[in-house]
Amino acid sequence: MSLITDDFLLNNKTAVKLYEKAKDLPIYDFHCHLDPKEIYENKNYENITQLWLGGDHYKWRLMRAYGIEEAYITGNADDFDKFQAFMHMLPYSIVNPMYHWCALELKRYFNEDTDLDKVNIKKLYKTLNRKLAKTSHTPQNLIKQSNVKVVCTTDDPCDDLKYHQLLNEDKKVTFKVCPTFRPDSYVFLSSATVQEKIDKLDEATDCDVSNLNNYIEALKARVHYFDRQGARSSDQSFEKTPLMTASSEEADAIFEMLVSGQSVSETEQYELAGYILTEISKVYHELNWVVQFHLGPTRNNNTNMYDKVGPDSGFDSVGEQLSAKRLNAMLDHLEQHQALSDTIIYPNNGNDHLMVQATAGNFSNSQHKVQLGAAWWFNDTKEGMEKHLVEYANVGLLSKFVGMLTDSRSMISYTRHEYFRRILCNFLGDKIEKGEIALSPSTIDQIVKDICYNNAVNLFKIEGVKEE
Repeated sequence: MSLITDDFLLNNKTAVKLYEKAKDLPIYDFHCHLDPKEIYENKNYENITQLWLGGDHYKWRLMRAYGIEEAYITGNADDFDKFQAFMHMLPYSIVNPMYHWCALELKRYFNEDTDLDKVNIKKLYKTLNRKLAKTSHTPQNLIKQSNVKVVCTTDDPCDDLKYHQLLNEDKKVTFKVCPTFRPDSYVFLSSATVQEKIDKLDEATDCDVSNLNNYIEALKARVHYFDRQGARSSDQSFEKTPLMTASSEEADAIFEMLVSGQSVSETEQYELAGYILTEISKVYHELNWVVQFHLGPTRNNNTNMYDKVGPDSGFDSVGEQLSAKRLNAMLDHLEQHQALSDTIIYPNNGNDHLMVQATAGNFSNSQHKVQLGAAWWFNDTKEGMEKHLVEYANVGLLSKFVGMLTDSRSMISYTRHEYFRRILCNFLGDKIEKGEIALSPSTIDQIVKDICYNNAVNLFKIEGVKEE
């Protein structure tokens, strides 16, 4: 029995018609973790394990939950043995989105439509590897095959962006690869990290970073450098919303305490973060960048495993609900200081969607738009997306939603856009058939196209990328 049919997740006739309008739209991937070096070098993958399991903490969490030993996850086990362990687990991941994502990836990139619980794993491994050896399955061709027009990577402020420059100069690359300024580890500082960040900024700029003012000027210089290299967005991730209460004198004092190795409170860390964020946000505003905030996750909770395998390895959790008061205060402070840009906010806790969208409405006007971002991380599920769409629409304009992002390190995760588009079309089709929406076909078709692609084009304004 085939899982990925033409009508997969489309449970009404109207949804099927709507999806016809959405399925061939290009992809505007405005937030991902793809490696620009990997894209530029465009080498074939040695095997499916490297492409499918390398760096994917979503898969790693499920493998651990199934009881698979760490050697077959992040360890030094043979690549086939790792693949085999994952495939043994996959049929038992039903209802988890990974079950659907993997089936879509096998179907779209390898034309494999096998029953996941009856597959000959050794034969499948050889078949997938044989296809990966073809030129059709290099990183660049996988991106082209996915109909991607824009890839926005996530980059350290001190990155030289060498591979972005090379990709921009390569006339054979038909899609844009733009850097994204990711300064959260430079904004939320500790005594353990501050000197490393100072040293990196010293090396990357002409600034002599000897105090907080120099530190901020160095960060601003890097923002301008990113802008010259085609960046049109910044992205910050914090467990809690930064506090905007510190004066320049207070921020200076906290910074000096950190540099001298003294301990500071969490409140002081967030106050310093708020001050630094305000100053660099003024440059974002001047450059007309889009600003993204990923808020709420509590990271690296398992100390033993962090020491063994490092960060971003599947030991992060949904954090506590965000403070509405702090979020409103941050946005209000930025607006008062001419530092609020078009802004997308992704809460990690799904219970925050309604609050964030209601907050966003307080700061949206003709000068800037603030909005709730796509269902993120632990909410990136069928039910999570459906709930997110309801809460987005209940206190905002769903028609203006900027839509889906990939947020992945894998070149074949673009099927997540198909997943979202099917869920969106089914959601709207159901309401149309229930008589809750009465619009002409041309209007509803345009809304679907806008959510899936055009709204991102108009928000990020990357040169040469046009509406569909």
